[in-house]
Amino acid sequence: MSRVKISEYRAKCILFDSLRMPYDGIQVNLDDTNWKDSIESLDSSKKYVAKVDQAVKKRNKLGLVTVDRGIPEIISDLEMFKKDGYKFALVENFIKHDKDSEHFVSLQREESGIVLHYSTNGGVGIESNADTLVSAVLSTDEFVTLQNTTKLNNDFLKEIYDLFQRSHMTYLEINPCVITVDSCIPLDAAIEVDGSAQFFVKAAWTEDDIRTPKSAMNPAEKAVEELASKSPASLSLKVLNPDGSIFLLLSGGGASVVVADEISNLGHHADIANYGEYSGNPNEEETYLYTKQVLKLLTASNAQKKVLLIAGGVANFTDVAKTFKGIIRAIKDVQKDLLDQKVFVLVRRGGPNQQKGLSSMKNFLDTAGIANEVYGPDVSLAGAVAESVQRIAE
Repeated sequence: MSRVKISEYRAKCILFDSLRMPYDGIQVNLDDTNWKDSIESLDSSKKYVAKVDQAVKKRNKLGLVTVDRGIPEIISDLEMFKKDGYKFALVENFIKHDKDSEHFVSLQREESGIVLHYSTNGGVGIESNADTLVSAVLSTDEFVTLQNTTKLNNDFLKEIYDLFQRSHMTYLEINPCVITVDSCIPLDAAIEVDGSAQFFVKAAWTEDDIRTPKSAMNPAEKAVEELASKSPASLSLKVLNPDGSIFLLLSGGGASVVVADEISNLGHHADIANYGEYSGNPNEEETYLYTKQVLKLLTASNAQKKVLLIAGGVANFTDVAKTFKGIIRAIKDVQKDLLDQKVFVLVRRGGPNQQKGLSSMKNFLDTAGIANEVYGPDVSLAGAVAESVQRIAE
């Protein structure tokens, strides 16, 4: 299970929706040339909070959270975040409250079950108040008991417990959680999820919500992000398990979900090394550069058996022959490594120029001596996945 963090914006959306409370936060992509428009449209009579929203720990101490700010100040704060190399930020209403109302609430998936940690001394000083933490393994029967020993009401406990389960969370932290007579308001939230479960919780969070600190991003992910920023095509890459066995070179968002979903259904989600897509008719050079990053991950993996699955649905306008030309170029660069590591290549693709593309791929792989199977749309995506899984299970 790969634990990954999602943005605070998405965490807040999930929490507030589950608690049936309105949420008015704004997610800001500082790489968007028009990001100031959403800030300038805010109510000038109100005060706001700005935060870097990129899975950074101890943001307050690093000066990455500003509070009680007007619109000009918020814009200045965000410009500073961007200058420091951050891409994502969150802007939301500043909520005045008493320090005494700040509580700490967290749920964590542990060997003993889902464990609640709670303290009446929440906020930025929670680390110095560790002795005030109350902990308990959560179950439905204990909600009433916990309600009596904490200031968390039964409905709140049950809701966040159910949310934790259905959203495949591994960790949920609300700090501070402002507790008043009739409400529990998450002022700051952090959520970690099982990264392999993104295919089952589409309504809650997606791959686009996953955040990594700017220094922690995998070099291959960085390279694809930079490539995508310069291309009209859709290019994305997320490393799930660096030592995985199944490496995915997928075209089309829908097919990507189907393939990853099917691998998981067959009980091999932990073997998925990467997730992402190349689609939107990338040219040969873009496909070559994208494939190079996937192959770097593949050759670096310590897995004993490896499969490269080149798959996609039947494309509407992405040229199969053109993109396959780029893929073949990239495979040529690491041909010896693939042979030495006995990598099996399985292809399932369809779309414009599919016959030319499939034939050139088959001829190249056979001539290079790389073990392979090449299929057109006469073989289902599920069938191609099943064969890929069989290859690593043998």
